[in-house]
Amino acid sequence: MNKGPKAGTEMDLIERKARLKRWQDAYFNLDPEVSDQQYDAERDAIAAVEPGAPEVVAVGAPPPKHSVWEKVEHEIKMGSLRKANSLEEFREWAKKCSDAGADSLHITHKIDGSSMELVYVKGRLTRCVTRGDGTIGEDVTENISQVPNVPKDVKLDVDFTVRGEIVMEKATFAEHYAKEYANPRNTAASIVRKRKDRGAGCKHLKFLGYWLQFTESVDQPHTLFFAMKRLQSMGFELPTMGAAGCLEGIINNYDEAKEKRAEIPYEIDGMVVTVNNLKVLDEMGVVAMRPLGQLAWKFDAAMAETRIVDVKWQVGHSGRVTPVAVVEPVNIGGVVVTNVSLHNMTMFRELKLSTGCRVLISRRNDVIPYIEKNLDLLNAA
Repeated sequence: MNKGPKAGTEMDLIERKARLKRWQDAYFNLDPEVSDQQYDAERDAIAAVEPGAPEVVAVGAPPPKHSVWEKVEHEIKMGSLRKANSLEEFREWAKKCSDAGADSLHITHKIDGSSMELVYVKGRLTRCVTRGDGTIGEDVTENISQVPNVPKDVKLDVDFTVRGEIVMEKATFAEHYAKEYANPRNTAASIVRKRKDRGAGCKHLKFLGYWLQFTESVDQPHTLFFAMKRLQSMGFELPTMGAAGCLEGIINNYDEAKEKRAEIPYEIDGMVVTVNNLKVLDEMGVVAMRPLGQLAWKFDAAMAETRIVDVKWQVGHSGRVTPVAVVEPVNIGGVVVTNVSLHNMTMFRELKLSTGCRVLISRRNDVIPYIEKNLDLLNAA
């Protein structure tokens, strides 16, 4: 995406929706073509013209046709989250929750990982499924069962489902994978799907749980806070920040996480805020597979303008060649950036990058430098 939102012709809209769908498939099937910020901006622009467009309301992306893993249907659909990008949007959503009867909210990290569903039968892990398009995912049990902190047996003689994120910690990425992959999220998603090495790389991954659903008639926790505590008592690792409270307390938690983001061992791109009372959450309902009582409150990316002075080609351990932009040194969020990986040739071609062009750079998750836009291309359009 190189321009801001415009209604344009019907053909323009068709082309933009087709491009958004391509970006979705690329992001969820391992090789993103654009940044999260570019994707969100284009999705919002299309939604402003056609709110019900399938490309706008889509959850994830269907598993690739060439997948080596069996495709299976989720027992309970695995949806996504509506989002807020400002305090004003968050307050507006929180007011609706209060009007619906919510007396407290729960907040935890919005983890930038690979969504996963773990299915337990009589306390034993039996199936691990990727989110896919929310209805159909890939059965990657063979690999996920090798993730060190995934409980194989839980001392509960009941059936239940746990949902969470497969992540790679930033330190692990820096030590083992930084020369080969764009970021920890893509690395984790790639390892999850690798079959030829029998999941050997899964030793570098973690599972962080955020949802518990019993499929039998047992005492369900009444609040998300206690559901998370129950998960923890069952042996599941949780995100490091999770608290329930009033509106101002939630805002303070958000601000604290944003300030300490760089200290968090895994990548996050915002906070997830949920109506704490699970009965009220259920009563508020779901639209387009997105719960009305749950919100992704995103962080802004730190950005700055600079100029490309050279383009080099980096060869990874597997022989993959990646273009790297050498830029005039620029301070972004307290860090001086001089090199930016372009990650893939599609991105290089779409942005029409070359030596001398002015670019807008972000630090994705306050860690990974990323070229958001070719500013010369925007001015020429």
